[in-house]
Amino acid sequence: MIKFITGAKGTGKTKIIIDMANDNVEVAKGDIVFLTDTDRYMYSLRYQVRVVNVSGWLGDAPISEEALMGFIRGILAGNHDIETLYIDGAHRMLGKTVQEMESFFTDLYATAKDSETRFVLTVSEDEVNFPEFLSKYAKEA
Repeated sequence: MIKFITGAKGTGKTKIIIDMANDNVEVAKGDIVFLTDTDRYMYSLRYQVRVVNVSGWLGDAPISEEALMGFIRGILAGNHDIETLYIDGAHRMLGKTVQEMESFFTDLYATAKDSETRFVLTVSEDEVNFPEFLSKYAKEA
């Protein structure tokens, strides 16, 4: 399953996703991972949430969709107990707009189904402006 936290830039999506991850600690039966491209929120998350700064592993420049998906799959392969994986700012990591990320979301959806991991992502776009390929995933959440 994929869940989206949506809204234009500056609408508080990061705070919402951090609060969701922190609240999830109380009820999660598995592990929680939070992917971001900065260390800025590291101390806002509870110690039970594994925070990974993707740029520390993949570099600061925009990365390819394949590299990010490989990184995500590697994390899941190394820990089969991950229940929820939060991703803050995938579009920033990829240097793309949401409209340009169809193959990423297709791969992410397949990975979510295969691994039975729940993904929660921030998306800098209002749902009314979602491209059609993204709308189908939002309806399933």
